[in-house]
Amino acid sequence: MRNRCLAFVFVLAVVLMFLAGCGGRQAAPEEVTEPTEEVASRPAKTVSEPGEAEPEPEEVEAQPEPDKVPSKKIQELLQKHVGRVNSLRYMYQDLTIKPEEWETWTDGSKMHVKLRELDNVQGEVYIDNVYLDLGTRKAQGYCERSIYRCADPNSPVDVSFAKYYRKTPLEWIDEVTYAEKVAEEQMQQRTVWQIKYTEGSKTVTMWVDDYYGVPMKIKVVDGGITNDYVYEDIAFNSVEESDLKHNLISKTYN
Repeated sequence: MRNRCLAFVFVLAVVLMFLAGCGGRQAAPEEVTEPTEEVASRPAKTVSEPGEAEPEPEEVEAQPEPDKVPSKKIQELLQKHVGRVNSLRYMYQDLTIKPEEWETWTDGSKMHVKLRELDNVQGEVYIDNVYLDLGTRKAQGYCERSIYRCADPNSPVDVSFAKYYRKTPLEWIDEVTYAEKVAEEQMQQRTVWQIKYTEGSKTVTMWVDDYYGVPMKIKVVDGGITNDYVYEDIAFNSVEESDLKHNLISKTYN
């Protein structure tokens, strides 16, 4: 009987040990692998430090417009005076002297202006002829008429160059770099080309002699102001040296 009890106790102990071992083993939870999401790489944004100025965009320098090129016929017209015109004599008029006209002689370096009316330059001093040096920009006046106001027709008077100087037709045409032909006309019994160009706010129209390439009339419109410069009775290449300087006058009013 005792042996049976011992055997029963032994079996019971084995069973309890077995149950204790099974109870301590727990199934490990399955490891779940979450799907990985690919993230596209983005450029890093540059953040300016506090107080740091934002870089200014680079300025693109404006390129100047290319110079306009006149037509071949206009180029030829603008060069016709070269070698063909050495001197000019003409009657000149503009708004500053109108209704007068100044008879003018010039060879490009000197100019002689004969006034229609006597000009009182100071006190009892009058002049009616002015001789200008275009290089030194100096001028002298004489009273050459045989009248009582011209007491000494051979006595020079220094006068203002700017007062009596007027741009010559050759100086006008030399300033033109581009123009367009507007029309072909007759002026003073000569064939002229009417050409036009714009310079800043000014629009310049010229009536240019077809053969000599010399303007006979210029119209300048600047805003609402219009100025006309007229050269009439032009004589080409007829100016003598004696026309450009004062010549001794032996006969006087006295």
